[in-house]
This record gives sequence, C-alpha cells and structure tokens, in this order.
Amino acid sequence: MWRRASLGFQRRWRSGKTTRSEWPASYKKTVEEWLVRSDGSPSAASAASAADSQRVEPDVEANEEDMVRRLPVRLLSTATQTHALAQRILESDQHSIAVDCGGEKMGRFGKLALVQLATKDEMFLIDVEMGGEDIVQPLKPVLMNVGLVKVFHDCREAASLLLNQYHIPIYSVYDLQVAFTAWLEREGLEIYQAGLAEIMRTFSLSAYRLHRWDRLERSEIPSPKWHERPLQPQVIRKAVQNVAHLLPLQSTLNKELGDPSGTLIQRRSMHYLEYANMNSKELPSETASLRSGVKVKAMLVSKKPGAAYFKLNHSVTGAVLEDEDLKEFVDLKPGDVADCQVKSVSPCQSFAHLQREGHGNLWFDRHQSRMMKLPSQEQMDEARPRRQSSLYGHQGAPGRPNLQEDRRSFREQKPTVVHKLGKRGAVKVKKTGFTPPAPRQRYAG
Repeated sequence: MWRRASLGFQRRWRSGKTTRSEWPASYKKTVEEWLVRSDGSPSAASAASAADSQRVEPDVEANEEDMVRRLPVRLLSTATQTHALAQRILESDQHSIAVDCGGEKMGRFGKLALVQLATKDEMFLIDVEMGGEDIVQPLKPVLMNVGLVKVFHDCREAASLLLNQYHIPIYSVYDLQVAFTAWLEREGLEIYQAGLAEIMRTFSLSAYRLHRWDRLERSEIPSPKWHERPLQPQVIRKAVQNVAHLLPLQSTLNKELGDPSGTLIQRRSMHYLEYANMNSKELPSETASLRSGVKVKAMLVSKKPGAAYFKLNHSVTGAVLEDEDLKEFVDLKPGDVADCQVKSVSPCQSFAHLQREGHGNLWFDRHQSRMMKLPSQEQMDEARPRRQSSLYGHQGAPGRPNLQEDRRSFREQKPTVVHKLGKRGAVKVKKTGFTPPAPRQRYAG
C-alpha cells in the first residue's frame, strides 16, 4: 500500500499536478533566507536548499525546471549598485526585461517603495525606501532605451508615478494586460482587463499551482507594509512573484497571437503610457477641487450593467451609475479614453460621478460605431445653405396661382347633381364611382 501511494505521488509530481510551492508556506522566515547577498554568495538557507535539490532524481528535477522559476533574488539599496545593474543590462544581449513597482497608493500622487526587475537569469529588488530618489535615477537609461522592451502588467500607475515624481518616461513597453485583451478580441470573447493571476491561470496553470498563487490572491498586503523595513517575507514574496512570470507569459502570448516580435502589443500599449500625462493640466495637484462642471479625460476600466468605472490619473475614481448617462458611453471599450465632465462628487471624496461631454446632444452612429455630437443650427446652415427657389420670377396670370395641378382626366365630366323627372324637382346625387354590371343569369332550358 505504501509503495503504491509513493508511486502515485511520483506520477503526479512528474506530470506537474502537485501543488508543491517553490516558496515556503510559512511566513516566519527571515529576509536573509529569501535573498542572495549582493556579492553573489548564497545564504545558508539557499545553500541548504541547493543541497536538498541535488538529492532529487534527475528526471524529476528536469521536469520541475520547466514549470518553476528558479532565479536568484538580489536586493539593491544604494545608487552605486543600481548604476552597476543598469550598465550590466545595457551591455548585455537582453531583448526584454520585466519591470514592476510597489508602494503605497501607486499613481501620480503615490509613494514608491520598491522597483522590481527581472531578466532571464536573475531578479533584482531595488529598495527605494532606503536609497531615496538617487537610487531610481540610474534606471533612467534602461527605462528610456528604445531597443530594450520593458514587460509590465498594467503599467499605467507605475508610468505615471515615475514620470510625474522622478521625471523618467518609459519607452518600448509590452503590457500583458493589453496582450490579454487582444487575445480576447481574437477569440471573440467579452473584453475586460484581467489581473496577473487570471492571466497565469489561463496560460500557465502549472506555475500558478506550484507557486501557490491562490494564497497570494487571498492574502492582500496592506499598503503601509511596502514601506516597513526590514522587508517582511510576505512583501518580498509578493514583489518577486509579480515580476518573475512576466517574461514567460510574454513569450506565450506572442505565440498565441501569432506575433513573435510583439510589435502589435507594443503599439497598443502606447495609450497606456499616455495615461501618465492625462489630466495633468485639469487636475495639477491632489488637492485640486473636483467640482461640478470640471472637464476631465477618463479611461474606461470596467463596464457592467448599471455601472462603469474610469481611471482619471488621480486619487479619485470616476464612476457612471445612471442609465441615462451610461447610454452615452456605449461605444467605449476598456482602455478607451473619453472627454467627460464632473457631474458631482461623492460624500467620501473618493468617487467623481461623470457625464460625457455634450450630454443630451449625442447620438450613436452604428456605421462608425461611435458617439456623434448633433450639429447646431448654425453648423447646419453653413453645411447646407438655404437656396432660392428655381421657380422664382415665373409668375402666372393675374388672379391665378403660380402653380396649378393638372387635371386627372380631360373627359367631359357629367354633373353629379341631377333633377329626376316626375318627382317634382327632387334632387338626386349621382354616384361618381364605377358600378360593375350585374352578371347575366342563365336559364336551364
């Protein structure tokens, strides 16, 4: 019985159906057990795990390597280390790197705590909380390099934070959320913006199980935890997992879309980068008052029956909840941007109720599949000026109308009122309609 159970476990292990995690289930381990030292030498815990891995059977280890991301993680806390890393990446033959950011309230007015980078061989955690702004600036040549593709998952808030607070624009971005949306379009499915966990469940289910992403989804990390030092193990695990699987998912999605170079998704990801400049003039600061009538640009995030939610590149979220207002957003898909105006602000100051610009004067053009604005009377007169009648000057005879309708028939019409003889002048009205002749009766002889 024991031998049969062990053989069954080995078969499940080789097939990748086991739920064994690469990361320990306990969160009581110290940071040193998770990280590799900056000089490249492994810690005691990593050396012990390496010794244990040598005792695994060769075929099991080879099968596991295909599904589990075994990359060393290095923690950088000084600008010198970040500068050396940037030079190393730029001088290498890397075509793509994975990038992610962590912090409290990410976005234009957020606070950055950690920058995660991943290559094919290793991962780096750049501690912005300890190193300050100086530790981020050496990454500028890497993020602005056009020949190096930066793989993100939903880069909007990270791009906005880096541009508005550190003045670092990002070029050549491949966004997995945009790629997943393109895959939904190709499959003819409903378009929505998926999280990283859902993308992994769809295209890398074995890695999802082995790395225990089900626990990551259930355990939400509070925002202040990103800024606590030393870093907590659950924060490190979350940061590493958010960036470790981006490059394999990029390769898988490129194959699914039939675009090995990923050029299509890079072009589509450009409007995610434009989000960083959205509403910079309309809402220059976080304390700028959002009042009724203020015109803003809004990017659709989610649309459901009875509600639609928008990103404003601000700490306030846009919302449309009334049916009359929702009808004017029927042409938008997730990721599209529309010109709107603020209708009201919620009492909690977290939501701005929006109306589309030109509210009440819009109509949906089904041929172009977009909302159109009804033209004004002045625009109609300009497009179609009033012309004088072509019959101007052709007057009829005096006392007669200018236009006369032709008679239906030129036959002599008999009077419709006749006096029937012998009835003392009784008036009889003649029927003008056609009366068919009576049918002849046949007599049987």
